[in-house]
Amino acid sequence: MTVALLGRVLDELQESLAIIDLRHCILQCNTSLQNEVNKYLGVQLLPGFNLQIPSSNTLKRINNAIDTAIAGEKNTILLHAHELSGNTVFYQCTLAPLKNEQQQVEAVLLTVKQAQQNTSLVNDLLLANSKLKHIQQAIDTCAMVAVLDESTSFLQVNDFFCNAMELPAHAFVGQSLANVINNIQGEVVSCANELVNTLKSGQTWRAEVNCASPTGKSLWIDAAIYPIEHAIQGITGYLLIGFDISSRKEKEIAAQENERFFRSILENLPVGLQQLTPEGFSVDMNSALRDILGPGHPAVIGEPYNLFNDPLNYRNGLRELLQEVKDSRGPIKKEILLKYTEHPDHGVTRIQPTYYEVTGFPVIDQQNNISFLFLILSEITEKKLAELSLEKSERLLHTIVENLPIGYMQFDNFGNARRINQTQRAFLGLQEGESEHKYNMIDHPFAKLFELDKLFMQVLQQGKMLRVEKKLDFTNEPSWKRAQKTLFLDLTLFPVEDPVDKDQLIVTLVNDITVEKNQALENEKNQDFLLQTGAIGKIGGWELDAKTQKLRWSTQTYHIHELYHQHDITLEGALDFYTPESRSIIEKAAKDCMEKGIPYDVQVEIVTAHGNLVVVRSIGQPEYKNGEIVRIHGVLQDITEQFQMRYELTQNAELMRLFFDTIDMGYALMDQDGTVNFMNKKAGEMLDTETVVGKNIFDVFPWLVGTTFHARVKECITGQKPVSFFNYLPELDKWYEFLLAPMQNGNISIFTRNITYSKKLQRELRKANDQLSNLNKYLVNQNKQLEDFAHITSHNLRAPIANLKALMQIYKETDSQEERGMYVGMLDDVIRNIDETLNDLLEVVQIRKDLNVERENLQFVDRLQKIKDILLVDIETSNIMLTYDFSSAPSIDYPRIYLDSILQNLLTNAIKYRSPNRRPSLHLRTWTLDGNVYLSAEDNGIGIDLERFGHKIFGFRKTFHKNKDAKGIGLFITKSQVEAMGGQIKVESTPNVGTKFIITFRPE
Repeated sequence: MTVALLGRVLDELQESLAIIDLRHCILQCNTSLQNEVNKYLGVQLLPGFNLQIPSSNTLKRINNAIDTAIAGEKNTILLHAHELSGNTVFYQCTLAPLKNEQQQVEAVLLTVKQAQQNTSLVNDLLLANSKLKHIQQAIDTCAMVAVLDESTSFLQVNDFFCNAMELPAHAFVGQSLANVINNIQGEVVSCANELVNTLKSGQTWRAEVNCASPTGKSLWIDAAIYPIEHAIQGITGYLLIGFDISSRKEKEIAAQENERFFRSILENLPVGLQQLTPEGFSVDMNSALRDILGPGHPAVIGEPYNLFNDPLNYRNGLRELLQEVKDSRGPIKKEILLKYTEHPDHGVTRIQPTYYEVTGFPVIDQQNNISFLFLILSEITEKKLAELSLEKSERLLHTIVENLPIGYMQFDNFGNARRINQTQRAFLGLQEGESEHKYNMIDHPFAKLFELDKLFMQVLQQGKMLRVEKKLDFTNEPSWKRAQKTLFLDLTLFPVEDPVDKDQLIVTLVNDITVEKNQALENEKNQDFLLQTGAIGKIGGWELDAKTQKLRWSTQTYHIHELYHQHDITLEGALDFYTPESRSIIEKAAKDCMEKGIPYDVQVEIVTAHGNLVVVRSIGQPEYKNGEIVRIHGVLQDITEQFQMRYELTQNAELMRLFFDTIDMGYALMDQDGTVNFMNKKAGEMLDTETVVGKNIFDVFPWLVGTTFHARVKECITGQKPVSFFNYLPELDKWYEFLLAPMQNGNISIFTRNITYSKKLQRELRKANDQLSNLNKYLVNQNKQLEDFAHITSHNLRAPIANLKALMQIYKETDSQEERGMYVGMLDDVIRNIDETLNDLLEVVQIRKDLNVERENLQFVDRLQKIKDILLVDIETSNIMLTYDFSSAPSIDYPRIYLDSILQNLLTNAIKYRSPNRRPSLHLRTWTLDGNVYLSAEDNGIGIDLERFGHKIFGFRKTFHKNKDAKGIGLFITKSQVEAMGGQIKVESTPNVGTKFIITFRPE
């Protein structure tokens, strides 16, 4: 049955019905249900309508019931709606799951009927039977219908059922469902009993079944069996509805068979095949492509894979190919290096490129849009590697021929040049890009002039290689532009056969041996020159045949021996010229050279034929042939004059060494590059002579680089002037005095003396002077403080003591007890003031006395917090705004008690002398400069008139305001503490603006 026909059948039913899919969307519904829903809910119910989208309570209950049915449980709910008249209408909604042959729920059947309250069961049954008749009449026209009793025996079948099965109705009526299934040929169901049990459990059964009619006709039926349930009696029977789907099913089976056939072919193709979406996502592939991609590839293991997004495909060109397919909407074929594979080879894993011929093409749909993209990958690695190897061989051969150091020319049998390498092009004067094919060996003027055409024809006709040496003289050829007019060429001509067209080719190798020829001529000249040079330098040659022991001398060797008439000389005769001591030396050296192949260079003495003693240098070395020594040869040089000069030089050097060893200074001779050539004994005591002499001093002692010594050496070399200086070498922990003097030959004379002891004495003397100076300053300061203290004591105690004496005198003179009591009170005030003054003076004395108070590392922010805790009440009462910036110098090494006292005095000073016209503030800041730590304290108080009171601002008990709390002792103590630790304090102030104190803390 088609969807349209099913819709018409449902429309014929009076009962409201609908089929709902698993997404809660309407698949089909009849007109009755549409009208009811539109009437009471105001919703237009059409196929595709999603029941989950509206949010009414009624639809929420229906959706819950649908979920229950999808879970496999049939259920019924009662809904109500209100008519325009105000009456309430009740609906009984039954939702049953529709299952496939695997018992999986595929859809839900919704049946809606109107239910009146207090309606009797009989009326419900009559109404139900009436509706069933209508349903039966409608379905009988298009579907196979059978009614079964509660035991699953057939009660009734319609004509459509009988016609489809080609059996009369009595063949079914009275038969059980299991017997009918078992008697029907074909694959109906696997187990009839299991089907019956499913129905009796109240579940709906549905499946596409295949059976055969008595005539052998194959019949496909879309069958469904529904339980007929009564609200009280339960299941009273079953309704079987079937639709003949043979035509559709046969087409589907044929299509499936065709698809399996073609899929089998595609799956087993020897080339890789991949189906992709137009966006590049992999859809399917055959086994060959899976093997190409490998088992771990995302597309192989089923993960989402987009070919366009894979970075690897950017590099191998696959993405570019697929993009060209999309752009051109036609097939594209390319050769691509897709990947590298590992190949084991005798225990070694080799990485080999894998090439594929990739063909991409699109599939165009009826709307002229690309529906799919396909790729075909055929491996061509072996073919590609062979092509690349051939190309590589051709390139290699071309490179070899092109870069041969000799000329290469290839001619066809007509003499036309087919190929000329760059060496020969340069020889012929061909410009780059100029055609070489215009050169013809037979017709070219140069070839005819030097009879090269005849050589070409001789090789072409005889078919044999020919090698000749040609002299070309271009002296009278104006067309020859090269400077060298006479050339010598070594020509080799040989025939070869073209492997393709089998033509005869002639290859000509042209070796320009002009240089060698000229060198040979030059060598002949040099031979004469060497003979003359040998005579001047008194150098002769000799050779000794290892096998025959035959000795041969050059002319100059005879002259060294003062033998001016050359005659054959024997080995024994030659040895007789040597003095006894020298003979043993030369015999051993010659024997080792002959037998062991050890070259020698010795200085020996001979007595010439005229009886003169001559010092000679004899050099010998072996000559090998086939691994054996065949002769020894060498030179003999008369070095008598050099020996005499060396002897005199040695004598002079010894005298110089003795001279420098006697002076009480180190001396060294150094090249400009730092190589030390000589050191006297004194310098050797400073540095190990064997370690330094003959080596670069900056390599032996790399720590000298960048020192004052290094800089002064450069200064001496550059300025060519003597340089003297002192230098401390920390690696040696010694002081040295240096004098550098340049010499005419570029060397540098270095004179040095160890002055460590004198420097030590100077340092100790300077230290003693510094200590005396500091002691003197301390005594001066102590004396000044003593004077200040005496002045303060006399000034601050004289008046109270005078008052005390006066009061005592008055006390003694008066007789009135009342007056005496008053004078006693006044005496108490004076004594209390004297006591406070003495305590303040004692505190100052202690500060100036305790110079060795212990320092410790203190954080400014921590000490300030401590003072804030102490002065908490004063801070809150005064409402002072306290800010600070200690970032530039967060800490200091200082006595804790002093720093706390200084910060407390600065803070209390800002509170005491705050302005009544504004909120008081104090900003503290620290910084470092020239190794000192600075602290500034800036307030906005009433300020100080420095012109009037500046000279006594830090005085003892000096006050400048009418503040009753002012005692004039805080700043005095602060100044005493700062100066006791070597620092100082200064003040900047403007009346009615504020005051700024700046304290300098000296390092220890």
